[in-house]
Amino acid sequence: MAATMNFFRAQDEARGRTTKLVVLLVLAVLVLTGSLYAIAVYAKAYGMDGGELDWFQPKLFFATSGTALVVILGTSWVRVSELAQGGAFVAQSLGGRPVSPHTKDLAERRYLNIVEEMSLAAGLPKPACYVVDHDSTINAFAAGNDPQDAAVAVTRGALTHLTRDELQGVIAHEFSHIGNGDMKLNLRIIGTIAGLTALSQLGYILMRLMRHARGKDSAKVGVPLVMAGLVIFLLGLGGVLFARIIQASVSRQREFLADASAVQFTRNPDGLAGALKKIAGLKVGQREASTTELESQHLFFSSTGGFMEFIFSSHPPIGERIRRLQPSFDGVIPDVDPVGVSDDPVAGLSGRQSAAAIPPPVRPARAHRIPTNLEIQEAVGFQGTLPMELRASAADPIGAMAIVLGLILRQNPELRAQQLVTARGLAGGEVIAEALRLSPLLQALPAGSRVPLLDLSMPALRQLSKAQLALFRLAIQKVGFDANDGLIVLLVQASMRRYLEDVARSGPPPLVGLSVSYALVLSAVVRTSRETAQAQQEAFALGVAELARPDLAATILPESEVDLQKVDEALAVIAAQSVFERRRFVRACGVAMLHDDVAEPAEIEILRAVADSLGITFATGLRVA
Repeated sequence: MAATMNFFRAQDEARGRTTKLVVLLVLAVLVLTGSLYAIAVYAKAYGMDGGELDWFQPKLFFATSGTALVVILGTSWVRVSELAQGGAFVAQSLGGRPVSPHTKDLAERRYLNIVEEMSLAAGLPKPACYVVDHDSTINAFAAGNDPQDAAVAVTRGALTHLTRDELQGVIAHEFSHIGNGDMKLNLRIIGTIAGLTALSQLGYILMRLMRHARGKDSAKVGVPLVMAGLVIFLLGLGGVLFARIIQASVSRQREFLADASAVQFTRNPDGLAGALKKIAGLKVGQREASTTELESQHLFFSSTGGFMEFIFSSHPPIGERIRRLQPSFDGVIPDVDPVGVSDDPVAGLSGRQSAAAIPPPVRPARAHRIPTNLEIQEAVGFQGTLPMELRASAADPIGAMAIVLGLILRQNPELRAQQLVTARGLAGGEVIAEALRLSPLLQALPAGSRVPLLDLSMPALRQLSKAQLALFRLAIQKVGFDANDGLIVLLVQASMRRYLEDVARSGPPPLVGLSVSYALVLSAVVRTSRETAQAQQEAFALGVAELARPDLAATILPESEVDLQKVDEALAVIAAQSVFERRRFVRACGVAMLHDDVAEPAEIEILRAVADSLGITFATGLRVA
């Protein structure tokens, strides 16, 4: 990829700068609330105490800084709670219309196919898809709390003016926001700004109270009230302006990071660069933004224009973004015309090479060298195809439930019949009927295809009501698993429990037993390979070395000790750990898998399923060393 960006280095640089900016935002809030206390101490000293400063006044501290923190944190919590209703809520509030999986619109079908491709390439659950019909500009956004309830939306202008490669670059950019955790970061920053705005509004209210002061002592009461309100108003206003500057800076860094990650997914920087050029060349793209869009400016692929875009730009200059993708860019912007859209076949079923089907570059032979995160990410990329019938079923709630059920059913006909009895209440028996119909296709799936198929089923499962989800969870629990089912069935169940969980996980348990859990799961993963016992031992030892735990033995557990019930309990222990611990364990499994430079399909599927059950995505989940 000559003369193009080093996107993995760009990811690391943008992450580092973003962390510094977020810390700066937190410090700004602390300085603001501390300033209130300092001003109150000075005012009290020179107004009441004859100039004697006393910095230790707990009651005054709680009355000033304490009140300010309560206002900021309380308002932030309320605002975040409003936005935390999910990606679908945000998409609809911005004018999005859900796209039917059975749409006849050729441009929308192409859009859905690209989203599926990106889901497979990024190893992320397929988000809900929306179109903003009234917007003729070229734009897109992603929203949601996490990948499980994410939504992506594109404008009608994007569908009309972008080629397939350009639209793929834009969608990959939005998937990068999902994988990089930008959506949750955006919620926190919006909440902080809402809290600071409420503080300035509190100051304004205090100043207006002067109008209601009556009597001969009104001046004694009103003047201090006005002065206090003015100070709070100015500090709050200054905090809002400073926070918006930080918000814009954070957003600009995350845009660079998303551009870098998009190239990682598509291996085609020209597609994303072409979309940016068309945004620059489309005159209608400079329309006036609505109030709602200005508040959500940072969510979009490009700035929507307006006063705030000029003063507090949430996006880097388009020219700079293009040059990072194409260093040879000469600044010439081509004319923008609508593009024709032909019938877009499903990726992987035609001669078109999708992003998910692009083979990873051949890695040079190495002698016992530990693989890099890049090599692990490249190795686990989905390169297969999924039958059209399964894709169509994955778009329907009943079909999605049938796929999940079909993937965990046992091979023995008698045992499978017993399992089906436990799930007969789902959708009046329709789910069982669909699972039986799809059973031959599911059983014929090659290794490595089951986890991507689950990811494509997520939007349909999110359409289930709370009662339906509860019944589905109960059915999965009753179906259970057996030692003869294999590790992949256990991991599928663990992934579905995480997707369908309706309560927050409690705090992490004590670290007692963590090493035992690591040993159990890592042994189970390594033993899925068809290698010799000696090769499996070498792979296990490399994985243990990555974990760097003195109490973890480097000897693989005997096959007789790798009990699936214990492995399930061990997964629960690991899943309760911090993101750092979970990421490190997934990397250890990847190192073990690639100890011989060969990633077998069964190994890839197990590794992706382990990562999926632990909430770690290979899209951006492993940081590049």
